[in-house]
Amino acid sequence: MRRASLLPARPWLGAHRVHIRPSRAGLAFALLLLALWIAAVNYQLALGHALTWFAVACAITDMLFASRNLAGLALSATPGTMVAAGGKARFELRLINRSARPRHAIAVLAALPQAAPELVDVDAGGAASVNVLVPARERGWLAAPAVRLSSNFPLGLFHAWCHWQPEARVLVYPCPEEAAPPLPMIMTASHLQQPELAGVAAYQSGDPLRRLAWRHIARHDDDHLYSKQFQDIGGGQYQDDLLLDYAALPPQLGVEARLSRLCAWVLAAERLHLPYGLRLEQMLIAPGQGRLHLDACLRALALHGLPQAAP
Repeated sequence: MRRASLLPARPWLGAHRVHIRPSRAGLAFALLLLALWIAAVNYQLALGHALTWFAVACAITDMLFASRNLAGLALSATPGTMVAAGGKARFELRLINRSARPRHAIAVLAALPQAAPELVDVDAGGAASVNVLVPARERGWLAAPAVRLSSNFPLGLFHAWCHWQPEARVLVYPCPEEAAPPLPMIMTASHLQQPELAGVAAYQSGDPLRRLAWRHIARHDDDHLYSKQFQDIGGGQYQDDLLLDYAALPPQLGVEARLSRLCAWVLAAERLHLPYGLRLEQMLIAPGQGRLHLDACLRALALHGLPQAAP
């Protein structure tokens, strides 16, 4: 559990959304009250009557406080970053208390198999957050699971609870292929004619760092950088950019296998700082680099062919 900033949140838990019922301890306490009342009536004990009605007042007070422990909370959910299929998506659930009274021992339980509740306290005018990890089994949008908030505070005689469906989702991209073949540029290098060195020119912003002419730089003590310029045999300019094409993959691969291989190549090209583009049938993402470019490619792979591709 950790603190979270006070941000506008919905929904607001009104009292009408909080359900309450006696707990097992509350039912046992009710039987005890019945026994006390019967004994007080049979033996005409004034102190017995006073003790019984005092205990009843304590139970009613516990019921009110149990309900008020949840009512009035503001709730919000924040999705984590994109995740590969087969991993776990993270959702941050925030409980925000704008009232002047603290909230204690609130159990947060996500509707997931084998999930365990997490107890949190929310200070007066403060907030608390709970991270929920959800298995991401398929690519596409993954919605946050339903959450159950409950509390037995303060005496445990009543159990108050409410249900909340967070409006947050995480994008799941294809699982990268393990032991994927080399990038297309490397895979076909033996079938291409080696480009010729056309000369050395001043370094331009965006030139790959691997094309820096280190020997030429070392011979010139002028604090300038130079990059190698290549030209192929036919006279065209040598291109370093990769174009990862869905249609160029072997036809025997299925849709998911193709997307998995493209995902592995996209991550590999980004890791090697190679400019790369992506073509998925009618969609073309121009070559580029960087986090935004990577996110755009992973998003395209995650949503390819899915009917609900809107964010």
